[in-house]
Amino acid sequence: MLKLLGEYPCKLDNKGRLLFPAKLRKSLEEVIHQGLVINRDIYTKCLVIYPQPTWEKMAAKLDRMNPNNRKHADFIRHFLNGATELELDAVGRLNIPSHLLQYAEVDLKKNNELVVCGVGQKMELWNKETREKKFNDPDFDFGSLADEVQDEFDKE
Repeated sequence: MLKLLGEYPCKLDNKGRLLFPAKLRKSLEEVIHQGLVINRDIYTKCLVIYPQPTWEKMAAKLDRMNPNNRKHADFIRHFLNGATELELDAVGRLNIPSHLLQYAEVDLKKNNELVVCGVGQKMELWNKETREKKFNDPDFDFGSLADEVQDEFDKE
C-alpha cells in the first residue's frame, strides 16, 4: 500500500513541465511505470495526481454508480472532466495540461511556484500562494474538524 508523504516545493518550466520530486518518485518506484492520472480536486482549487493503481480503484467506484441516475451521471461527468493520463519523461518531468493549471490558479506568466504534497494514496499539486492561504486561514479550526471526523478516524 502506498504511503505518500511530504511537501515538496517545485517550479514549472515555461512549457508547463514539472520536475517530479525525487523522493516521491522513490516512494512510487513499484508503480510509477504504470503511469499517473491527474485530475481536478473536488473541493478546492488544487490538482490531484493518482498513481494508476489508486486511479483504478476510483474508476471502479465510478463504475458502480448508475449512469441513468441524473445525479450519478452529473457526478461522473464532472469528476472525469479533465482527468488526464501522465507519464514521466526521461528527465523525470510531468507535462501538466494547461486547462488543469488554469483550474489550479497557476499562471505561468505570473508565478510558476507549486507545492506537491503526498497525501497517502495520492498527491496534491497546489499553486504555492493558494496553498499558503488555505493552510494559514485564521478562521479554520482543525481541532473542530478533528472532533467531527473522530468516529471515522477511530474505526479499525
